[in-house]
Amino acid sequence: MFRYSIIAFVAFQSLFTLRLAMAQEPAGLINFDTDIRPILAAKCVKCHGDKRANNDFRVDEEDSLLSYIEAGEDAEESILWSDYLATDDVDLKMPPAKQTQLTGSELATIKLWIEEGAHWEDPQDTGDASAESTTDVANPKTKSFFGKVWFFQGLFHPAAVHFPLGLLSASPLFLLLSFKFGDNFRSAAFHCLWLGALGAVVACVLGWSYAQYEGYGAFGFDVINSPVDRHRWIGIFVAVLSLITVPVAKSAFTDPENNPKQKRWLMASLLIGLCVGATGYMGGELSYGNNHYEKEFRHLFLDDQGASEEASLESADVE
Repeated sequence: MFRYSIIAFVAFQSLFTLRLAMAQEPAGLINFDTDIRPILAAKCVKCHGDKRANNDFRVDEEDSLLSYIEAGEDAEESILWSDYLATDDVDLKMPPAKQTQLTGSELATIKLWIEEGAHWEDPQDTGDASAESTTDVANPKTKSFFGKVWFFQGLFHPAAVHFPLGLLSASPLFLLLSFKFGDNFRSAAFHCLWLGALGAVVACVLGWSYAQYEGYGAFGFDVINSPVDRHRWIGIFVAVLSLITVPVAKSAFTDPENNPKQKRWLMASLLIGLCVGATGYMGGELSYGNNHYEKEFRHLFLDDQGASEEASLESADVE
């Protein structure tokens, strides 16, 4: 009898231990705090964190992040994965094309984390705040007073850049008109040039700060593949060329009868105007994605036409 009691007790203890183990969250291969949180901090928290939460979505808040996830299901069932991480739509894909993209291994890690149940874990308190350091990488609040001023003044770049763009675009137009209508237009062209040149220098400085604020990346020369580098360096070229053109224009302005001087001024102004247009277009790429004009044109004029033609063909087939 005693022997059967021992066996029953051991069986009960085994079943109780197994029940406790099943009640606990399964320990998957992916740990949120060590595997997922650093990815989100490096690639996502800048636009979806405490400082800035686009579309009211935050990756540093459990309820917000998990509301886009079907935990424990196939990753394709989760909006976060299917609509924003694994999509081919460049307008929806996150991070945006202008920012550093998720690597293949990072995507695989997030996918597995979702399918394992998307378990959230709070940062571990290590005593040296190392767990929180990754979330402050791009946070200006952690910088010195002058660092904060540098970040803040960069926010004026989108507004300030329109001033030199307008002036440097108008300058060659006024100069062309001066060949027919005389000195008044030549004077307007000259004053637009030197004011635009000063404005271009200010816009470049503000733009450099704004690029850091937006997390566009460090100093680079990849003008072929990087829209940020293209925009940055053509903008700098416009500012430098404008400053160089000012004394050329001044000499031509004071000697209106000298045709070679007038032609040099005109050629330089036309080149500046062309580069201003290119700079503005590339700035649009950073905000709206590559080929934004073409995509919007197709959306407005071609998609409906293609849909109408397809509907007409289907109607003809039915008849």
